[in-house]
Amino acid sequence: MNLQQHVQTLYRTFGPPKQMGQSPELRTRPHFFLHRNFLGEQDLAILFSTKRCRYQCKFCALPLKSSRAFIEQDDVMTQYAYVIDEVKHSLGVLDRLTVANEGSVFDESTFPPAALDAIVQSTRVLPRMKKIVLETRLEFITTDRLRQVADASGKRLDVLTGFETLDPTLRDGVLGKREPLDTVLAGLDIVAGVDADLTAYVLYKPSYEMSDDEAYAEAERSMTFLVDECARRRIPLIIRLNPMYVARDTTWASAAEAHGGFSPPRLTDVMTLAGKMRANGVRVYLGLTSEGLADGKTGTYRAREDFSSAILKDAIVSNYG
Repeated sequence: MNLQQHVQTLYRTFGPPKQMGQSPELRTRPHFFLHRNFLGEQDLAILFSTKRCRYQCKFCALPLKSSRAFIEQDDVMTQYAYVIDEVKHSLGVLDRLTVANEGSVFDESTFPPAALDAIVQSTRVLPRMKKIVLETRLEFITTDRLRQVADASGKRLDVLTGFETLDPTLRDGVLGKREPLDTVLAGLDIVAGVDADLTAYVLYKPSYEMSDDEAYAEAERSMTFLVDECARRRIPLIIRLNPMYVARDTTWASAAEAHGGFSPPRLTDVMTLAGKMRANGVRVYLGLTSEGLADGKTGTYRAREDFSSAILKDAIVSNYG
């Protein structure tokens, strides 16, 4: 047996490089799960298979692989039980659980609320686990519901949300986000009111019309806005800086093609900005995956002239904290 080849195969099949772009064959299986090192913490991230997100953002292909029908509470809980069985040897070292459904786990029309309650309550028997991370659009959170989840779990909450960009023209016209900044700020007030943390996605180069210099400046403005608004409310913040990729079959991809194509961000630029923000005390995690939804390498940072396996390795290691 070639041990190195064996380990490499296992790493690619079950570790961070494993595929995540396929729809699950069974309603009782999640889209994806991974035990990972997230900025120095042991995180179990689960992308549940539920009814697709009600929003059809122009840049996002995730709803295309999700169910059109509501997936019942028992099936969602079975998905969770399946993951826990798969990672049973890691349960004693997990610091946090990330609950997501490629949409909003607080949208009760897609994620059964009783299933969410049961999932978070189950973490009470994991003494090392300190935090529950819940992915959602901010319009779906309320003070009462966050407190219910916090009480059920006995853990600190972290609200994970897609901020994407500060620029309202990019948010509405290019990305089709349909979430005004007023909604974001109101959501931050709720997060602060329950003493929760915030993790926010920022897209690096969200427009196909941007130059590299414009992309850097726009991402820095968006990150600085989040840092300032969270500091004002004393909200602990993590920014997930995601290099933009071209997702197949999206309105954004069609518009980029009509424009003459898209030059994806340079990974070195993304890392430079992340390093600058980290030097100022901001916790930054690099979103390095194209989620199995890009056409080969042409629509990702891998297509740029600066890309190399050594640079990617440095980016991966920087996420370990």
